[in-house]
Amino acid sequence: MDNLRSKLGFSLFFILIIFLLVGGYIFTNYIVNNKDVIEEKEKISYKIDEDKDYIYYINEEEISEEAEIDYKDVVININTQKELNTSLNKENAGYKESIQYIKDNKDKLPSTEVIKYNYNDLYYLSFRRYQDFKYNNYISLLIQDYNYSCFDYVTFKSSKAYVFNIDNGKLLSVDELLDNFKSSKTYIENSVKTFLEGKQTTSDGVDVIKIDDTINNIDFSNLFINNYGKLSISILVKTTQTDYNEIVEV
Repeated sequence: MDNLRSKLGFSLFFILIIFLLVGGYIFTNYIVNNKDVIEEKEKISYKIDEDKDYIYYINEEEISEEAEIDYKDVVININTQKELNTSLNKENAGYKESIQYIKDNKDKLPSTEVIKYNYNDLYYLSFRRYQDFKYNNYISLLIQDYNYSCFDYVTFKSSKAYVFNIDNGKLLSVDELLDNFKSSKTYIENSVKTFLEGKQTTSDGVDVIKIDDTINNIDFSNLFINNYGKLSISILVKTTQTDYNEIVEV
C-alpha cells in the first residue's frame, strides 16, 4: 500500500511539473507574440480627437496665391496643449487684422516710394507659415513669421518651435532637447558657424553673411526635431543685404 501511494504521489508530482512547464511555455509564447498588442492597449493616448493627426490646420483663408500668403489656425491635437492652441490662434487672429490695401493708402504713399509689388492690392500685412514634423514619439511644430509690403515683398520676421513627446503629452524644454541629443549650445553655435562658412559669398570684396552677428543672435528656443530624427534649428541669417531665414541640422 505504501509503495502504491508513493508511486501515485510521484505520478501526480510528475504530471504537475509537466503541466507547469507546458503552461509556462504557452503563457510565455503568448506574451512574446502579443507584446506589441498589449503595450498598445496599455499606452495612454493624449489626443483630443483620435481621428485627427497630432497637428492639423483649420480656418484656411487664401489672401494671395501669387505671393503664397494665407491664414490658417493650427491645432495641436494634444490634450495638455489647449492653452498653447488658444495662444497661437490669438496671435494669428492679430495678424489677420494687420492687412492694409493699396487703395486705402494711396494718400499716405511717400513721393519717393515706388510700388514694386502689387499682389491682390496688398499694401502691408504680417502672416505666418507652419511646418510640422514627426519622428518616433516626437512631434515638432515650426512657426515662421513674415512681413509683406508692396515695396519689399516678403521679409522674414521671426520664428519659434515647439517639440512634444506624444507618449506623455509634454512640451520639451531646450535643456531637455539638448540632453536627449547629447548636445550643447556651444556645439550648435559651432555647427551653425561651419554651415554659414560653407555658404559665405562676397560683394565688392566684403563678406555678405555676418557670421558672428548671426551666431550672437541665435535663439535656442527654435530647436526642433525634423522628420529624419535630426536636431535642427531655425535661425535668422544676418547679412550686409537682406536678412533671411535658414534651417540648419545641428
